[in-house]
Amino acid sequence: MATQEVKRKLTAILSADVKGYSRLMGEDEKATVRTLNAYKEVMTGLIQHHHGRVVDAPGDNVLAEFSSVVDAVECSVEIQKELKTRNAELPENRRMEFRIGVNLGDVIEDGEQILGDGVNIAARLESLSEAGGICISGTAFDHVKNKLTLGYKYLGEQTVKNILEPVRVYRVLMEPEVAGKVIGEKRAKTKQWQMATMGLVIGVIVVVAVIVIWKFYIPSTPKPEVTPKEKIVVSQPERAPTGVPPSAEVAPKEKVAPPSSEKVSKTIITSPLVDKADPKKMALPLPDKPSIAVLPFTNMSGEKEQEYFSDGLTEDIINALSKIPSVFVIARNSTFTYKGKSVKVQQVAEEMGVKYVLEGSVRREGNRVRITAQLIDAITGHHLFSERYDRELKEIFSLQDEMTMKIMTAMRVKLTHGEQDRMLAKGTKNLEAYLKLLQSREHREIINKEQQALSRQLAEEAIALDPGYAIAYSAAAAAIGNEVWAGAYKNPKEALQRAIEMAQKAIAIDESLAFPHIILGYLSILANRDYEKGIAEAERAVALEPNSADAYTQLAINLSWAGRTEEAIPLFKKAIRLSPIPPARCLFNMAACYRIIGQYEDAIAIYKKILQKQPDQMLAHLGLAATLMLAGREDEARTQAAELLRIDPKFSLERFAKTLTYKNQAEIDRYIGALRKAGLK
Repeated sequence: MATQEVKRKLTAILSADVKGYSRLMGEDEKATVRTLNAYKEVMTGLIQHHHGRVVDAPGDNVLAEFSSVVDAVECSVEIQKELKTRNAELPENRRMEFRIGVNLGDVIEDGEQILGDGVNIAARLESLSEAGGICISGTAFDHVKNKLTLGYKYLGEQTVKNILEPVRVYRVLMEPEVAGKVIGEKRAKTKQWQMATMGLVIGVIVVVAVIVIWKFYIPSTPKPEVTPKEKIVVSQPERAPTGVPPSAEVAPKEKVAPPSSEKVSKTIITSPLVDKADPKKMALPLPDKPSIAVLPFTNMSGEKEQEYFSDGLTEDIINALSKIPSVFVIARNSTFTYKGKSVKVQQVAEEMGVKYVLEGSVRREGNRVRITAQLIDAITGHHLFSERYDRELKEIFSLQDEMTMKIMTAMRVKLTHGEQDRMLAKGTKNLEAYLKLLQSREHREIINKEQQALSRQLAEEAIALDPGYAIAYSAAAAAIGNEVWAGAYKNPKEALQRAIEMAQKAIAIDESLAFPHIILGYLSILANRDYEKGIAEAERAVALEPNSADAYTQLAINLSWAGRTEEAIPLFKKAIRLSPIPPARCLFNMAACYRIIGQYEDAIAIYKKILQKQPDQMLAHLGLAATLMLAGREDEARTQAAELLRIDPKFSLERFAKTLTYKNQAEIDRYIGALRKAGLK
């Protein structure tokens, strides 16, 4: 079977992001987006002028590549100078300052994208840079030091996240008076030479002293005889992974066999390495129990198609932790907003309102996997543990259990036997079925006919490999429900009934899983208007996973559809605390509740927040148009209706009304009537 050739190349990488972007967005989203777009346009123009190419620009990040590292550094300097001039025209609290990192390194080409350590190092350099500043790697410095009229400050060898070896780092100095100077490098080299020389001298003195003492003070003893079959084993100290300082180890009293090459776990206790989070700056109050955010594990495999594996591992850990009532866990929807970004633990803790942050990386190569993970107490800045696991891929299930229990122990959470059994329960021992389910989950995140069909197909393949795999049935049921929503079936009733049967099958196999109950509750109302069943199933999901934002969201939605609107709003708020960056589905259903009870301004604010991030969100435009009309703001309502028709010129009120699932027909009539007055037909 032919394998696809991996294309590699040496290139100069520029990585940039905005310092304090979350604060800027929190204070004024609209102004921040406007400034960001303008600055990105400037940066793109300068990158192209210097013969570079913008590879990607998600959120506040910019990633570019150049064939010349000189061009990359020159471009970085021009960007910072131009943005400094533009920032001078803004109020100090509205200035947008970028941090830039430049590296010369090897990358993997994947279509228009570039991947690999070369890119990762550039991102780490960016995070080391000051606001408005530039940091470059030693490899980049070696090529530009005599070619540009700039100064540099040597910052030493820096240990950076997920990079095995320390990186030489230089700060670019743009002031004319330091042009041609390299500050700190000579002193660092001299100091290193002096220390090495001193160490050698001390070593010689110690050796001589030992010989003297041995000769004059220790009586000679007869040498033991050694038979030819005996071997003298000299233990060599194991090299600690680069990136965390090794702990002081005490020699064991008894000989301990080293771990086999088949199964290696190494624990390293580290000193404080991160800036402390300030509880006073928390965007949300700290919960009264251990709270944790699990960041997406970085895919170190160098292959984009392996993302589903690292993402799946992250989500499985979150799901396991979500089952424990005595722990507070941030939902996947929120922590995955940090994916691919260089963020500090301090920032994550303050934005999510948590004490602990788990981060790590995954490298899968054939039938083996290497996983690193570290748990950090963001309030004290201490690493509670740092683990490296080298295992065969077939051990992934026991490895997940091991990691989860390690987290619980580090956070000093005591589990009952029942809680431990629920947390560590696994649905399959079939590795191939598990991998297919991870791929199914990845495709389910994209709501369109094609992706949902692929998600369903992969879930069904997982079921074929293991007919007792409960979660695979619910994954297939969820994909069918999404396909119905996307209009994929000529007979949606029949498709929904099939989805219900699959969710029921999942529960029959394993009643302890929350996800099948969430899906069954949703489908019961969507297909049969069985509101009591829908509420009961969602309540069961909350009981099984008391930290599940999805479970709280579905319960709130089902209550609102059943006419119990005022009960739903506190549950939406609970879901948003568990997922501070909630999905639009949670927000527009919450806004609908405010509209129904007449709190129009609260509803309008939520709809507008959604549209700032997703300008073409049709349900948000519909909800906002109806709410504005009900609030007596007719002109604004008609503007929203016009926006909706721009997105979907064939929109039909009659067709839309059939999708509404409110138990109270009067509420449907009121909603549709307001949209009709706004100009929709």
